[in-house]
Amino acid sequence: MRIKVSKKDRQAALGEIIRTKRIGNQYGLRRELGRLGIESTQSSISRDLIELNITKLRGVYKFPVASVDGAKAGVVLDVDTAGDHLVVVKTPPGHASMLALAVDRGKIPGVVGTVAGDDTFFVAVRSAADQRPVIKHILRLTG
Repeated sequence: MRIKVSKKDRQAALGEIIRTKRIGNQYGLRRELGRLGIESTQSSISRDLIELNITKLRGVYKFPVASVDGAKAGVVLDVDTAGDHLVVVKTPPGHASMLALAVDRGKIPGVVGTVAGDDTFFVAVRSAADQRPVIKHILRLTG
């Protein structure tokens, strides 16, 4: 029997599922919630994933390595500048996308946007004067 639960309780259950199981699609998440007796729809799961900042890494849902609220993030191996408007950040393989996402969502002053690969991401900044504060912010994100 499935029951309706509060959004907060559904998101807590969803978070626990993602922490403990390797699931790569929303159908699988909905099935796992159903096993717990929690009623859900694909659209509610989709909204929950966005609100919880959950992303896919190598085909599996994961909480981001980085956090925009100052919590310990991933590892930054190197940070450098390229010209007056780019900051180049090197990470271990698989970490660049999630760290770039944290930078994008962090609304860091001076950041225009990011472009990420597997182990490197670029941060576009408004001016050369923005580079140093942005670098400091990124290093704070990574603990």
